[in-house]
Amino acid sequence: MSELSRLVVLNEYKLKRGFKELFGTPVFGYIHQTRMDLAKRLLLDTSKTAKEIAYEIGYCSPQHFSKAFKEQFVISPNSIRNTPDPII
Repeated sequence: MSELSRLVVLNEYKLKRGFKELFGTPVFGYIHQTRMDLAKRLLLDTSKTAKEIAYEIGYCSPQHFSKAFKEQFVISPNSIRNTPDPII
């Protein structure tokens, strides 16, 4: 955030406040949502394992990824592939 704020010549507070005002979510909430959406697409469209996807999207622990995914989509990463026509 500090590097980005220097690039756009705004202090971090104003950058974060403006982002939330414009997009309706904090910067880190947006990043989390984007990572989870990417994970879901990878789970549904590739044969990569949940562990591979966890590392690919930046999680250090597959267990932490699995917990975050389940909190976001109310289904585990491994279960989403076995659900016919998931509407998530």
